[in-house]
Amino acid sequence: MKYISVVISIVVLASCSSPKYAAHFPSSNVDPNYHTAKVVQVETVPAATTENAVLTASVNTASVALPAEEVRKQVKDAYAKLSKEQKKEVRQLLKKEIKAIAKSSKKDASVTATMARGGMDHDLKLAAIFGAVGLVGLLIGGNVFTVIGAIAMIIGVVFFVKWLMRQ
Repeated sequence: MKYISVVISIVVLASCSSPKYAAHFPSSNVDPNYHTAKVVQVETVPAATTENAVLTASVNTASVALPAEEVRKQVKDAYAKLSKEQKKEVRQLLKKEIKAIAKSSKKDASVTATMARGGMDHDLKLAAIFGAVGLVGLLIGGNVFTVIGAIAMIIGVVFFVKWLMRQ
């Protein structure tokens, strides 16, 4: 029974070292300047017209100058016409909106950062690694490997709980 568990653990460890995870380097036939960016000339088209009824969109990345001064003056004039109580209410609503946007952007940023890195969180990866090491240590048996396996399993559970707390 002990030899079977050793053979199974060797097979599991060997399956993790498959060539799927090996580094892939470009061949010598590849142009050495393949990583340089190409400069593309883009026509500047205004993103929006000044007419209220007709709006046009553009897909270029050039910056567009909008008539911000006119809009700012209109908002400033409208705010100046408000009473003191109405101004206070507008400021409170703006504070609530800013806090809501900041809170949602923090939550979205952490989720997108995790997905951009490859889908798995760092703590979850560590939990899986330590759990696997602990399982192999417990399968091998013996005094030393049992202790190492138990310690690794405890560390894996700690990382797993840490990951669960963040979710």
